[in-house]
Amino acid sequence: MNRRNLIKSLTGGGALMAVGAAPSFAQSKEQKIPVDLSSRSIPKIKITELDLIMTGRDQFVRIETDAGIVGYGDATNHFLPYSVEGMIKDLKPYVIGEDPQRIEYLWQSCFRSKFQRGGPSTGSAIAGIDQALWDIKGKIAGMPVYQLLGGLARTSVRVYGHVTGMTAAEAAENAKERASRGVTAIRFRAFHSHDANDFHDHRTAVYQQIEYLEAIREAVGEDVDLILEIHGRYDPEWALKLFELAKPFRPFFIEDPIRHENPEALKWLREHTDQPLAIGERYHNKWDCRETIENQYVNYIRPDVNHCGGISEMKKIAAMAEVYYINLIPHNNAGPLGSAATLHAALAIPNVTMIEGGWVNRPNQDPKVAKPFPTVVDGYALPLEGNGLGVEVDVEEAAKVPFYGGTKPPVLKAIDGSVRDY
Repeated sequence: MNRRNLIKSLTGGGALMAVGAAPSFAQSKEQKIPVDLSSRSIPKIKITELDLIMTGRDQFVRIETDAGIVGYGDATNHFLPYSVEGMIKDLKPYVIGEDPQRIEYLWQSCFRSKFQRGGPSTGSAIAGIDQALWDIKGKIAGMPVYQLLGGLARTSVRVYGHVTGMTAAEAAENAKERASRGVTAIRFRAFHSHDANDFHDHRTAVYQQIEYLEAIREAVGEDVDLILEIHGRYDPEWALKLFELAKPFRPFFIEDPIRHENPEALKWLREHTDQPLAIGERYHNKWDCRETIENQYVNYIRPDVNHCGGISEMKKIAAMAEVYYINLIPHNNAGPLGSAATLHAALAIPNVTMIEGGWVNRPNQDPKVAKPFPTVVDGYALPLEGNGLGVEVDVEEAAKVPFYGGTKPPVLKAIDGSVRDY
């Protein structure tokens, strides 16, 4: 079935919906009574192909259908790209031939049909598939994905940017530039200079973080919220030391205060500080988030729509968190496609405080493979227009850009030569 016939069948053979336009329920012009759609049947379409496009820093899932409608999703995992590529191949048999409109069924099939489950590769692969299915569903319906998720819970979403710097002065200058463009929240971490030398020392890193925090606070004043990123570097006692020293500078929250493997360790930190804490970018599904949410170890949970199983799973994580009055601040270091998926979810989820938006650091980007980035006005991202995710992917352009091979983090060592966390 081609797209024209599909749309025609969705509208009962009439002109209820124009291709590329949002559907409207036709009404009698005279009586204003909705047309009876009780006998309408949803036509079945099939997935005919599932591919992974590896281009630049990105890994895009591309799903084709026999209706000629193509959906795209972002499965980018900068640290494990080739394992995601392999997982897409493993999941392909569960997707080909299926109806792309059965998003929840396909999510469950991809996750539960595997004997070994979970982890970053599965989380990213399913995330890309899930996003592509939502993209298809939006294109069939002729509306943005956020409308299919329940509509706008908010009309815009606050975005935070980043700053880096080899010195505190450099980071502070970058923060001042971001604030001058209306960015109202800024995340940073120190120890970039030590990363360059494959070195980490808890004491040195803690005091360097405070040096950066003080300089950035002085540069941007009190009207910009600061997010202190720890990156899971510290042992719990050193994280607590940082909390104590950071308190006078009023961080909005402290991100990834310790390693993520043992949520019980967060309990000790929670009992010893009133600083706002956040964690979650290295959680890959709702089960990974459960203990942290139920025990209220953090103020904010931070799933990544490209790593946690996609839009469908982020909605479920948010619902779990809402019960405990915990808000989401989704992690997002993606390009236009993953940023769009993040934004659509955040627009429809009630308990979202803000989203990460690395694209605000470079406002004049002109991406060639996927576009556009969301528009940001006064620090808030506006809804994307267009059907589905609202992002165009140029497959021919993607083929011209070699895949760079992923990110190889440094092997950080302490003074005694032992391995430290990145």
